[in-house]
Parts: sequence; structure tokens; C-alpha cells
Amino acid sequence: MDTFHKRPFGAVTEKSAVFFRAGFRRDRIRLITAIFLIEETGEEKRIRMDWCGAEDGIDFCSCVLNADFPPGLVWYYFETIYHDGNVLYWGKNEFPSDAPQNVYQLTVYGKAYNTPGWFCKGVTYHIFIDRFNRGKNTGEIISGPDFDVHADISETPEYLPDASGRILNRDIYGGNLQGIIEKLPYISSLGVTTVYLSPVFEAWSNHKYNTADYKKIDEYFGTEEDFKNLCENAARHGIRIILDGVFSHTGSDSIYFNINGRYPGIGAAQSDNSIYRKWYTFDVNGNYSSWWGIDTLPQVNELEPSYLDFIVGGEDSVIAHWMKAGAAGWRLDVADELPDEFIRRLREKARSVKKDAIIIGEVWEDASNKHAYGVRKKYFTHSLLDGVMNYPIKNAILGFLTGEINAGELCERLMAIIENYPKPVHRCLMNIIGTHDTARAINALVCKDVLHESKSFKANYQMPADLYEKGKRMLRAAANLQFMYPGSPCVYYGDEIATQGFEDPFNRSFFRWDRIDNDMLAYYRKLGMLKKNSPAMQDGDFFATEIDNDCVTVSRNYNDSDFVFSFVNRSKSEKYAYIPITCELFDVFTDRMYIPERGGIHIMLPGYANMVLATKKHSLPNPRDRL
Repeated sequence: MDTFHKRPFGAVTEKSAVFFRAGFRRDRIRLITAIFLIEETGEEKRIRMDWCGAEDGIDFCSCVLNADFPPGLVWYYFETIYHDGNVLYWGKNEFPSDAPQNVYQLTVYGKAYNTPGWFCKGVTYHIFIDRFNRGKNTGEIISGPDFDVHADISETPEYLPDASGRILNRDIYGGNLQGIIEKLPYISSLGVTTVYLSPVFEAWSNHKYNTADYKKIDEYFGTEEDFKNLCENAARHGIRIILDGVFSHTGSDSIYFNINGRYPGIGAAQSDNSIYRKWYTFDVNGNYSSWWGIDTLPQVNELEPSYLDFIVGGEDSVIAHWMKAGAAGWRLDVADELPDEFIRRLREKARSVKKDAIIIGEVWEDASNKHAYGVRKKYFTHSLLDGVMNYPIKNAILGFLTGEINAGELCERLMAIIENYPKPVHRCLMNIIGTHDTARAINALVCKDVLHESKSFKANYQMPADLYEKGKRMLRAAANLQFMYPGSPCVYYGDEIATQGFEDPFNRSFFRWDRIDNDMLAYYRKLGMLKKNSPAMQDGDFFATEIDNDCVTVSRNYNDSDFVFSFVNRSKSEKYAYIPITCELFDVFTDRMYIPERGGIHIMLPGYANMVLATKKHSLPNPRDRL
């Protein structure tokens, strides 16, 4: 859909009037009806479409839908009655069908929906704390009964099961909060305005997704005072800190469950009389529900009043406590496993502490129509989340560059998110090409033949020089598209220096400060500074267009005064592109100027190349190289 066929484009607020136009061969069709199925009320609206013009042998018919119903999803398609009485239906399918299929989606959201505007102003940097940097004055870290410390940061993370056949993730490298503070100048040089931390709370693993104490910073990372210092020092660099909230489960070895008796109180695993017992679900035999069947991660009942009060309710609830300590918001782990009411209460609490707090959900699919556990999630129609981790565009970008999809399908996928998500959400999308849960982006791009090898093989794998150079070229193209998308590009620590690694734990190696690829770093810094200083990159309208199967252009336009155009050519052949624009543009990476002639700018894009052209060269200060 586009503004010719539907106006306004994309999601709309409640009470809006939405214009629809469709083209058909009128000599064959007697009657055209637009049929709207309103999710929230179960109502069906049938609106006859009337003739509104013709062009190139096609008659156009139109109608107007008044969205005078509660926020929710609307599914629509077109019914055509032919002169012979035959009835056929049109949706996104190229040809008509005997029954409605592949229907269109219209997202209707509340007028009061608002999201924080600061998140889209720069880059997000995702830090897996144990693997980033160890502070200079934090003393020696000693191996003990709970953790084994790597003597050498170049060592491969442990990936083999222990003698009992379990993988407990008990190997650590010593990265901590003080280490992040010391690297804030480096982080800032990437154009970063948000740092997203992996879980910081006490837990008996290196990843900390098995929370043991929500009110205590893990001692290997530092103290609450260190966290406050990080937030204060980050603010001086124009950076905010958001935390990883793991609220669908706790660790079994925790204050709350206490299966090992580590803590002095009585945990849920120890007695029916524990104050935490209602947080969990036990059967008559004492067996308990756990997250995805992992017994070290007992699942919580999020709407149990005492748990809800502990996490979001009181003045010193977990959410309030850490936001008062300096956090600017939360990324919610496995958001699709949290009840909508829990997320609603959590966002309200965060906003009551800081009115511009941000809540971002981990959702791997299109979050506008996500179903989980038999329920359609109302993240956007009912103002529950500000944004989500954007896995659909990760899959689209990597799929295009690896040849799984063509440029046309890439554009369709990129625009589908723009169409389905409310505008307030666009600026709060966390746009990723790799995370702590996926293979490193450079490996995903060029190591498809290795992805299915054994872990032992992947543990010691390093790309040969020619494949590494190809990987860097493709990674630059992926980052180009990632940074162009509305929201904030989220750089997983180390991607900016082309860090290699397959799935967990190989994607969680220690940051090699002694092995920085400066060419790659310079590329990311230029993109980061463009993002941080260009109004178009922050708030401009987005559009994606295929040049041919192998070449795509995406653009950002801010008030018809600031423009950024990006081109990616995945083929070895030179491609021609034309931009109908009358202002000068410059190449962000080469500083070459492009002057309009014959009504626009003409570009020849080399094979295996990507390019970013922008207006307002003065908006790109050169960042100092600070490590």
C-alpha cells in the first residue's frame, strides 16, 4: 500500500478517516465492496466503492472508512462481483481468489499514545557486561566454587557440558561497570546516545538471566554506587542507560526460590509457607513450572499481587528503585511471555518515576499482530510498549545480502513494519543485525556453510583473509541499511570492529581492544555521527525502493529540507540510479559532491558497493579517534 491507494499511509489513530482506492477492469466488474473486519468489536463493515477516475485502461474506485471504533486491528480485503455473477476476492494476492486470503492489516491506536523522542536521536550500544572491559582499579578476580575466571581474554568461552551433562555458564572474564565507565569516550565516538546493558543483577551465571536478587548489582560487576556513577558519567557524554528486565522467571538459586539453600530466608522451593511460594506454580508432587522446561529457571506468576507489587508497585519496587538510581528505561526480556496487564503496570510505574522513560520489548516477529499463548498481544493498540527489538528487519537485511530474498521483497518487508506500526513506535525501534542470542552479523553474512557445523568446529573457526574482507564489505552494507531505518540502530558490542563468532557462547567473546579493525570502526563512526547529527536520519520519513533484484535505495526525508539517500548493490555489476532532487548531496564516506543536472542527481554505483548521500555536510563533525 502507498498514499495513492491508502491515505494516510500506515497505522492511524482512532476516529480517523481513512481513504482507500483500488484499480480494476470495470468492463468485467459490476460491483466492488471493501470489507473491513474489526478485531476489537467483531463487527464487519461493508463499504461500497464508487468510481473516482481512470488511467491507462484501469478504472479506480474509492471509499472512506471512519475509524470510529476502539483501538485494535482491522483486517480488510475487496469483494468484486462480475457481470456474470461470479464473486472473487482480492487481498495482497496478485490474482483474485474464491475466498478472502492474504488480507491487509490496518492498525488503529489511541490518540494519547506517546513515546519518548530521545531514543531515535542516536545509536544504541548493547553491552554484554562480563565480556566488554575490566576496570583498571577493580582488583584481581579469583576463581571460586561458583565461577571460573579466564586467565586470558583471548580464550574461547566454555561451551561443553560439565560432568553432569549440564551447561551452567559459569566461566567469566571480569568485565564490569567500572570498565564501561572507562570506555565511555570510545562509546560516545560511535554516536551512541543509549547504552543497553545485559542483566546487571546478582545471578549465578555469566549472562545473569537467572536473577538471584533484583535489588543487588552482581558483585562481579560492581556495586549500586558503581551503577549510579555509570549513569552520571554517561549523562555527561549525552548517553542514557537502559536495563535488561528479566521478569518472566527467576533463577532457582535465588533469594526467592532458594533451591540450594544459599540464602538465609525460606524460599519457595523450601516450604509451602514461604512468602514467595505464590510467585511460582507447583503441583501436588512439588514439581514446578519452569521457563521452556529449564529447571534452573522457575517461571513466575507475573500477576500474583505480591510479585506485581515487588516488581512495579511500591515506591521502592524494582522498577522504581533502579530508575531512581539512574536508569532511563528497560528492555523487557521475552516480552511475549509477559501478560499485557503486567507490561501496562510496569510502563505506568516507569513513567511515574521518569516521564520520558522508555520500555522496549523483546519480540522476534511483527509485534503489531503478535499472538502468544492463544492471545493477540496489544503492545501498540493499547499503548503497552514504546518500541521493540526489530528482528523482522534484521532477517530482511541479512536475507537480502545473502541472496535469500531479492530487493523487491526486502523493500516489502521494510515497508511492512512502517505500515503496521504506529508512528510513535517508529522512533523507538531498536534496530538490530545481531544480538547476544544470534550469530555475529559478519558470520551470518558469509559463513552459511559453517552455521550447521558442530560447536567444536565453530569454537576455533576464524575466517580466511579473503572471506573476512568479503564479510566486512557485506557488514558495511548491512549496517548502512540498519542505520537508515527509523528508530535507533543497536550495535552489539564488537560488531563495529568486525568481531567474529557464531551462536551462544561464541557470540559473547571478550572485546579485543588489542585487535581493533580501524577501517570498520571508522565506517561505524561515520554512520553514527550522521545518525546523531542529521534531522533526516532521526525523524525523517522512510521509504525503500528496488532498483532491480540486486540493488536497493532507501531514503529519509525531513520536512523536504534535509535528505539522506542510501544505496546497496549486492551484485558485481555496476548499477545506475537517479534521484529527482534539486539540492547538492555529498557522499558521507568519500566527501565527493553530487551536483543536480537535468532535474536530478545521476549515480553509477559500482558492484559490491554501498553509498550514503546526504545534505548539510556541516552536520557531520569528525569524531576524535578515542579508544
